[in-house]
Amino acid sequence: MLGVVRGLYIVAGVTMAGVSAVFVLLAELEDRYGLTKSGLGLIAGSAFAAALVTQLGLSRYADRGYGLLALRAGVVMASAGLLWFAAATELWQFVAARAVLGASVGLIVPAARRAIVLASHGDLGERLGVFYASYLAGFVFGPPIAGVLTVIADVRLPFVVLGLAVAASSLALRNVVVDTPGSRGAPVSDAERRVLRRLITGRRLIAALLVVVSFRYSIGVFEPLWASYLDELGAGTMLVTISLTVFALPMLIIARWAGRLSDTYGPRLTSVLSAAATVPLMASYGYVGSVAAVMVMAVPHGIGEAIQSPGSQAAVADAAPQRDAAAAQGLAEAAGSAAAAIGAFTAAPVFDVLGAGPAWLIAGITMAILLTSSALLDPPRRRRSEVRVDVIEPATLP
Repeated sequence: MLGVVRGLYIVAGVTMAGVSAVFVLLAELEDRYGLTKSGLGLIAGSAFAAALVTQLGLSRYADRGYGLLALRAGVVMASAGLLWFAAATELWQFVAARAVLGASVGLIVPAARRAIVLASHGDLGERLGVFYASYLAGFVFGPPIAGVLTVIADVRLPFVVLGLAVAASSLALRNVVVDTPGSRGAPVSDAERRVLRRLITGRRLIAALLVVVSFRYSIGVFEPLWASYLDELGAGTMLVTISLTVFALPMLIIARWAGRLSDTYGPRLTSVLSAAATVPLMASYGYVGSVAAVMVMAVPHGIGEAIQSPGSQAAVADAAPQRDAAAAQGLAEAAGSAAAAIGAFTAAPVFDVLGAGPAWLIAGITMAILLTSSALLDPPRRRRSEVRVDVIEPATLP
């Protein structure tokens, strides 16, 4: 059973190592190429905007027999985006390269989650937790690798090495099963064409999406602010890269358990409560003023996000028919990407004008509003996740 999706874990880990390198080296790029904080916001926001386009426009095709093609195309684009980062010297080039990298993630994630949904039998949260752990492994090991390579040569070397590693990871997709026999090229009904409109009418799904939106908005804020804020506090490049490892390592350690927590108590309850626990931390980062204190705060924040992520993904899966698994996950990712883009585009200018404290505080308040709205739409209650039985094709079972 594991062999069906193991390749997805490899691709996720290597790809996110590349993404995390961009994340932690933004301050280095800012200094080397004379970029402004607003420019950093454009770089970060372009990724989320590009992901939004691919998720809304293309994720549904993973349900129609093109899932493996989406995965392979996403890997090629991720490699190209990282290599472009290595060659870029001007703001527009960094923005375009980050957009390509963001679009690649928008192709990979919905198709990968479809494969996981179809391969799961009462352990969806746990499998999504392992997938998330693979992402986190990239975040844990990508930054120190990028930091060491930057010290050895310069800021371009990490992007070359990780771009080539992402290209090599495509070999891991050989045994991944995403598509069902005969699904490609099959006639598409009017209902299938209107899948996104149909999904968005469900109150439970909207409530689940709001949790995803809250989480991804916070990621959008983090990308342009984190490295730059730590740099202002006096942290060097290596310490900034290590800080992301400190944030992600606890998440990696508990990710599988976090997925099981979702299966035990219900994804809706675990995702909402864990998301709510991260709000005070998010709101107070800018008022701490100490690198050590920020890094200590990052540990419980990372734990909360480790519980939230598989829970929110499983809650989306629970709220949508399985035949629309990739479309629902794509819709969630698209909503999250839109929120992340808003976070990235707005946080950097607010940081420039008002300073770190208000920038982080506004982010925390926004998250609180989103989570409150979600809880009002669908009050979280303890319930055990049920095995989905709608439209499970025997050919897809491992």
